[in-house]
Amino acid sequence: MKSPHISLVFVGRNDDYGGDFKGRLEVSVNENFRALTAAGIPSEMIFVNYNPLPEVPIEEFIDWPKSNETVIVRIISVSPSVHQDFVRKTGVENFPVLEYAAKNAGIRRAEGEFLLCLNPDIILPANLIKRFRGLQKGRYYRCDRLDYAGDYGANWSLTKAHLRGQSFHIDSIEDLSQLRRKNHLLNLWRRSTPRLKMILDPLSIPVYYNNIENQLHCNATGDFLLMHRDHWFELKGHRENAPISLHVDALMVVQAAASGLKEVVFDEPIFHKEHTRRFDANKRIPAFEEAYRSFLEEANIMLREQMPKTYNGSDWGLVNFDLSETKP
Repeated sequence: MKSPHISLVFVGRNDDYGGDFKGRLEVSVNENFRALTAAGIPSEMIFVNYNPLPEVPIEEFIDWPKSNETVIVRIISVSPSVHQDFVRKTGVENFPVLEYAAKNAGIRRAEGEFLLCLNPDIILPANLIKRFRGLQKGRYYRCDRLDYAGDYGANWSLTKAHLRGQSFHIDSIEDLSQLRRKNHLLNLWRRSTPRLKMILDPLSIPVYYNNIENQLHCNATGDFLLMHRDHWFELKGHRENAPISLHVDALMVVQAAASGLKEVVFDEPIFHKEHTRRFDANKRIPAFEEAYRSFLEEANIMLREQMPKTYNGSDWGLVNFDLSETKP
């Protein structure tokens, strides 16, 4: 087959993260594989099997599609011993899956011209995948995310839309255009409030000083961030030494924007099944609040100076480790 035009990189292991991870992973892998094949786009799907449990091996955990002339499926495994070595070296908290170190491992080993980092329960609609043919260097690509309950495309119901800056309840795909217009106006208003401070303060109307998330599409970045491989390598991937894995994906958007890349948000949304999460950033927990303050501080500096910060050394992406690979 031709060299991949695009590599999809996603992370997980043989556990029940978020409830029914097995089912969500299988739907995502097979739906995206079928859509890529139907579109005829040379691609590879890289699943980073991170710190797996000793139970059922990942190759038997779900029904994996078989590689064909268009789409190659690769499973790259980060063993528990490599995970422990990484934890000792970086001092990060010892969570079972270090999402961004794992995604970086996939990025370093991907062969596509463009690299898409996503989460392992995201479904890319066919019309979005067709747009991959027109990808350009010098840009980074984002998508709105729609959450659903039930079975994808069958007995399902939409629940929430994650747009630039805000999230909204949504009942139907037909509501998306109206929500986007409302969101656009809300973002414009929040960005303008610092200039109206003298008027708004006496009226007790909030002034929004930190408008990064109203300027750049940082909402649910971990579910879809796409750019040319050169840009991923220039920025040395996601930050690996963050104390906890909160806002690291949003920080990557700021890094890309500060490097001069143009943000492009596709019209087509991606789909994500609702589930419980390890982190709820809306909870008032000191570590979560500190992670958000750190994100704002780092992001404001980068945008003010128009200079991206890189957080990793030359060994990012576990490049010095010999990771095993299988192809189901």
